[in-house]
Amino acid sequence: MTRKPKKKQLSRKGIAWVCAVALLFVFAAGWHFTRVQATKPGRQYIHEQAQLDPQEISATLRDKKGKELSEMMESGKIDVLSAFDDYALFGDSRAYGFESYGVLDPNKVYADAGHTIRNITDQKDTIAQTKPSKLVFSYGVNDMGLDIGGNEKDGYRKIYEAQIDALLENDPDAQVFVCSIIDVTPQAKERSPRWDKAADFNAQIRQMCEDRGWTYVDNDGLGTDLSHYQEDGVHFTSDFTWEWARNIAKTIWETVYGNK
Repeated sequence: MTRKPKKKQLSRKGIAWVCAVALLFVFAAGWHFTRVQATKPGRQYIHEQAQLDPQEISATLRDKKGKELSEMMESGKIDVLSAFDDYALFGDSRAYGFESYGVLDPNKVYADAGHTIRNITDQKDTIAQTKPSKLVFSYGVNDMGLDIGGNEKDGYRKIYEAQIDALLENDPDAQVFVCSIIDVTPQAKERSPRWDKAADFNAQIRQMCEDRGWTYVDNDGLGTDLSHYQEDGVHFTSDFTWEWARNIAKTIWETVYGNK
């Protein structure tokens, strides 16, 4: 009778080796699967970011920086008025309050009673020498009273723009900030109906800034509470002038430093 060959049996050592290899395979497969799953969100994020418009990304970053700056200014971590570090401010008797109330450096404020946008170029030679990095403009009351540019459509904007351009010839790299006109009181308008042009003039100023890439300083948020005004209903109190300066400075911070 022919004997059937005996099946070889694995020794204990062999069984242990096979089990070890199997466990190692299971571990490796599990680690690879976990790694792939973990990297999916990262890859998805990169893919999503690659699909975004660069301008959208830039705008998102600016918004984030703007919010961070606002929080730091509100908490006092940043001195808002420190934005006025290298500038020249031009304006009328209202803007002169920045000097007379001790808010800003008088050597950098070129404002006086009776001044209009036509006085901007009076300082061309000075600006040619100092070349400040920021030019701030705040006019309006006398311009409305004299109805400057009122003889043609958008006439105020055209004269304002030409005056600023003339100054920029001597300081071409300066950033331009143009303040909106803060309205006078209703009582003041009764005395001088021509002061009822703030909305129209501001629309022209805003459009000018948008067209030229200049910064429009919106003062509407400050309101027109009667406590802001002196008895004439036109000029401002010391407290409000400080508040107004902080609003301008906040805009400078967000424009100059929020974009970096």
